[in-house]
Amino acid sequence: MTRSPARIDLSDDAHETIASKSAEQLPLETGGVLLGYREGRNIVVTHALTIDGQAGTNRYVRDDVRANELLEEFLAGRADDDPTGYVGEWHSHPTPSGPSPTDVAAMRAIARSIADPVALLVYAPGRTNPFIGLITQRHRLGRITSTRAEVSFPSSRFTPLGPLPDGAVRGDGPVFISYRQSDGTPHAESIEGLLRAAGLVVWRDNSDLRAGTTIDRLEQALTKGLSAGVLVVTPEIVYSEIVRERELPRLLELDNDSAFSLCIANAIPRAGDGSKCDYGGPDRLLRLSPARTLADKKQSNMLAPTGEVEIVRDLLMHRVEQRRPKIREEGRPFTIRVQTRPTPFALEADEDDLHIRIRSSDNGRLPSGEGLENLKTTLPLTGDAVYASGAKTARISGGAHLSVALAIGAALPETKIGNVEVLDARDQIWTSVTPEDDPMITQVHSRRLTLAGPRTPKVQDRAAIFISLTPAPDETAFERLLHDSTEPFATAAVISITGSDRIDSRESGRLSAAIARLIKQLAATNGRAEVHLAFHGPYPMAILIGRYLNTLRTVVYEWENSHTSDSLYSPALILEPGTAGGPITDVLVRGGQGES
Repeated sequence: MTRSPARIDLSDDAHETIASKSAEQLPLETGGVLLGYREGRNIVVTHALTIDGQAGTNRYVRDDVRANELLEEFLAGRADDDPTGYVGEWHSHPTPSGPSPTDVAAMRAIARSIADPVALLVYAPGRTNPFIGLITQRHRLGRITSTRAEVSFPSSRFTPLGPLPDGAVRGDGPVFISYRQSDGTPHAESIEGLLRAAGLVVWRDNSDLRAGTTIDRLEQALTKGLSAGVLVVTPEIVYSEIVRERELPRLLELDNDSAFSLCIANAIPRAGDGSKCDYGGPDRLLRLSPARTLADKKQSNMLAPTGEVEIVRDLLMHRVEQRRPKIREEGRPFTIRVQTRPTPFALEADEDDLHIRIRSSDNGRLPSGEGLENLKTTLPLTGDAVYASGAKTARISGGAHLSVALAIGAALPETKIGNVEVLDARDQIWTSVTPEDDPMITQVHSRRLTLAGPRTPKVQDRAAIFISLTPAPDETAFERLLHDSTEPFATAAVISITGSDRIDSRESGRLSAAIARLIKQLAATNGRAEVHLAFHGPYPMAILIGRYLNTLRTVVYEWENSHTSDSLYSPALILEPGTAGGPITDVLVRGGQGES
């Protein structure tokens, strides 16, 4: 009768320790000691300790002193009747190979000093069963035998994935961000902020994961219409079962569809050069090695300042590539929806080509400084995306802080985008082109203000302008701006309207161009002065006026009326559309998250 081979049973904890530590150390070997107890001919491994040592690509020698220290620490806290103790050794092989003659000889040496059987586990990723087990035992008269052992470990707690349903890829769907929370959250938040500011809707677990079983909700998010995914790979992702067993397989399946785009944000530093990323790291830490599944895909270096911007640019252009044929075929406008106040959710994904959102402020009326910084980074990309779409018209809807509206208009100048239309809350279209039915009721009026204090040549380069497009404008906050400014102005003026109480949307093209001419004249007559602009009027007019600021340096103010102060205009950002990096060249809203 032939006896079945002895067995080595691994606990889930020991299995995860060996697999994750081996993945971290690839392409080097690593190893340690096994702890557990014996059941007849079988060995139960409850824990695996990792021991530092001399490691190479085909060699591992553990530090015996350190091994003894860790072993004593482990055993010190256990009860007297606890049978758990030393039961063997483990180490990894970078290539899918079993124990070498050297490994066998080492175990035989150990067995000579131990009465009980000792186990050797070799972990070799790339094999169907990555564990190879060996039990070595000393018998009577000193005879030592080494025999192969079956290795068992708990099966995955995840059920097999089913096929992707129809509609799992949707051109206007959200961008899914996959990451390990412990060390990937800062990267995920930063990428999320930039993607939202660029106009892409994002799915994030912290805002979009609904009540219920996490795995079920993730599966729903991954299979009900995504346009793209960002896989953030950080060192501790090696410990994320959710990413490894659920999110990564689904993202790879989705990426087989050409309408889907998977970006890999690599934050694994290369050995010896912390500024460059290790392109083999994602496969290694997600236990795909020795396959080059992710190494053969484009990866963005999160250790470089340009890494996040590269991802945003790629996904924006992917969106345009998906939309461009239909835009040209239908001759429709490129549509952008803007919001700067409500909390964003993935549910917002709809048929708009872009949906610009910036982080909302926690207090006051000012926009978030952090959100404006994101917008500063992404607006040049957004302008390029609209231009690349081939659309003759950009149509904007929604609502935003007026400083943001001016900046968006500056990103879509008349020299780049033929026509801009703004859809207001009443579905009326405000357009940069003057229509034939312009009622010509409203006219623009400019009034110079008398400034206190002597004028000197030093103040020739600052002009304060208040644009108020509502009847009987309240100039109190603007007067406070002039009075409180630490630097004097060369000139100050109020641009207002006459002839009507409310601007007819059909007048928007003529009025926006006329107001822009007055602004440029005031700047030109004061030595191309820096314009300090406070705006009070309809949101569509801010966008249309912003289109004409391309030759100016404009400090844009935002009206603030918090409970801690009287109403005032605070500087929000600087626009220089005609310079590299514009239209926003500086953000002036300060304070932590950017709030006032």
